[in-house]
Amino acid sequence: MSLIRKIVYNKKVNKNACNFTTPSHSQGEFVCPDAEKLLGKKFFECDFSETEGFDNLRAPDGVLKELQYNISKIYTSKNSFILTNGSTSGIIAAMLAVLGQNDEVLVARNCHVSVYNGLVLTGARPVWFLPERDEKWDIFKSVTPEDIERHLKANPLIKAVIITSPTYEGIFSSIPQISEVTRKYGAVLIVDEAHGALCNFARDYTGYAPAIVSGADISVHSLHKTAGAPNPCALLHISKSSKVSAQAVQDALNLITTTSPSYPMMAAIEATVEFLFSDRGRAEIRKLYDMVEDFITKASMIEDVEIYSGFCDKSKILLRMKSLPALAVAKILNEDFKIEEEFSNDNSLLFLTGIGTSKRKFEKLLHALREIAGMEVDSDFVAEKNPITLPQMIYTPREAYFHPSVYVDAEEAVGRICSEVVLPYPPGIPVILPGEIITESSAKFIMTEKIRVAGIDRA
Repeated sequence: MSLIRKIVYNKKVNKNACNFTTPSHSQGEFVCPDAEKLLGKKFFECDFSETEGFDNLRAPDGVLKELQYNISKIYTSKNSFILTNGSTSGIIAAMLAVLGQNDEVLVARNCHVSVYNGLVLTGARPVWFLPERDEKWDIFKSVTPEDIERHLKANPLIKAVIITSPTYEGIFSSIPQISEVTRKYGAVLIVDEAHGALCNFARDYTGYAPAIVSGADISVHSLHKTAGAPNPCALLHISKSSKVSAQAVQDALNLITTTSPSYPMMAAIEATVEFLFSDRGRAEIRKLYDMVEDFITKASMIEDVEIYSGFCDKSKILLRMKSLPALAVAKILNEDFKIEEEFSNDNSLLFLTGIGTSKRKFEKLLHALREIAGMEVDSDFVAEKNPITLPQMIYTPREAYFHPSVYVDAEEAVGRICSEVVLPYPPGIPVILPGEIITESSAKFIMTEKIRVAGIDRA
């Protein structure tokens, strides 16, 4: 490929160019001193707008069109789109492309908050369901075909299904089986595969074929999460068998995406995909999974350590210590060993790895776990349990978004209709959404003095 990078390089070295265009730093002619110190002048020298020779991401018909075509061949999709606003924009665009006002959409409750944003913008009516919960690890299990069929059979008007696979913790669902069900009932299957950016190149290690070749209509990848690209590089794919219109997706992206996309970021997307597809990239992926496997083997030999071993992406390491609360382990890791986990709950700790995870990091974590194993600590961590429920929905997310609202004290919120998203971040999975009744358990979990509720309404 190297399409964008060649143009950027040629523009950069063309000292005779005289552009009276944005961006106003004029390819590094002036850079704020602190910004130059942080990013380096070369970044600004490569930062262009849609000048002569470049394409336009809103209506690509040149190098960007060719780039997206090349990416689609690598991912075996019908169409692929580069995203400079993260997987969030991909999820929202997918929803805008297939859903309209009051259309019903089946959504697994462990979805990312971007799905809520899409519900507000589309006006669609969510039908929520809870995947089964693994209480030992305090995580959601995979979505089953039976989950999907039960709801589609009961709600024949459902137009689309949105699930997350792999989940934040790396748990896969069986997309081939689920897609058989969605096709049977004529529903579009959208898979948030943001955390599975390496899946297309690591099937031998994950045992999981990417959603886009397994029956999903649309999938979205975050290249920055595991594949080494900078925030917030991402991709959206439409499968070859999908009836979703590429133009509908492009129109949706044009509604929500900046008209001034970052060309350095697009060049980074190009370079990342090209690298992952190369022999060197595959060698790096193999090296990563080998290091993870070696770490898991050695960590499992520590008597006090237990590693999650379900159907999951091994680039995510989920572990627990039998003798210590997970939150206490997290505190020790943070304060004594300067190791920061991705996320921890009462029962487990999550460590994300990716292209940039070095052997040194694995060794440091392994050493810390050996030191912590068997420790006796006075833990003062008594976390309020995340209420895993489906609150009663009075308004759709869109109706609630535009409904007048007021702030009340937290203790007065029980029984009121919520008007703001309540979620821990990470992982960005909502506890309660606008339009839903605030229960006593969810009110206890909300760590604020005030809660925004809908007007004077009380359910």
